Amino acid sequence: MRWWEILLTIQGYRRRNVLQYQLQRITAWASAFCMGNKNNVQPQDFFHLYIDDYISDSEDDEISDDEIEKIRKQIEAENEARAKEQK
Repeated sequence: MRWWEILLTIQGYRRRNVLQYQLQRITAWASAFCMGNKNNVQPQDFFHLYIDDYISDSEDDEISDDEIEKIRKQIEAENEARAKEQK
């Protein structure tokens, strides 16, 4: 393997291991929390991971009423199509 391939492989292994990093962060935060969390710090603030940059706020993820209605119509159309297939 070339050197750049080795570096990319190592980087990929580290990025795939994000669940372990999150567990370690929560464990460290819980240990610090039970000793006294005077600043009311959340795990994301206690130890920042690169994945935190990709997690969006819940406000951005809200679905508008128009989108909900559109999805309902799609579901109804699909249900009607399946009901016709079963007959």
